[in-house]
Amino acid sequence: MNSAFIKKNWYFFTPAVILVIPALIVLFFTVSYGYSVSDSINAMFHIGSTSTRLSQGFSEHKFKMVQVGMDGRAVFNTIRNPMEGNDPGADVANWRYSLPGSGASYYHERTIVLAKDKNGVPRVKQRISRFRPAN
Repeated sequence: MNSAFIKKNWYFFTPAVILVIPALIVLFFTVSYGYSVSDSINAMFHIGSTSTRLSQGFSEHKFKMVQVGMDGRAVFNTIRNPMEGNDPGADVANWRYSLPGSGASYYHERTIVLAKDKNGVPRVKQRISRFRPAN
């Protein structure tokens, strides 16, 4: 393309930029955090109003290593201490590795749901990774 054409008709490219940049941001949240498209769009609209506190030593890479069916000890050895958790003796336990920061409207939730199997061993039932209101 001729640079004179671009300089003279730059406004033709504005709609493309308005659509491409948000699409790239949504793609980033979807790929990096594993969010659904709706969570990614929500995260894009709330950039700047989020604050997330993470447990000490937490990393997305380690969190993604946790798979359904892993026992609680393997989860602990992989990610270490959650910020909050139910009583380990409960049939279902939620280990929260993130909490909303002070004054945050939204945060990045990271939770592991453990349920006891027939032998009484806590196993990963679900790995929750989503963008949500701080409530």
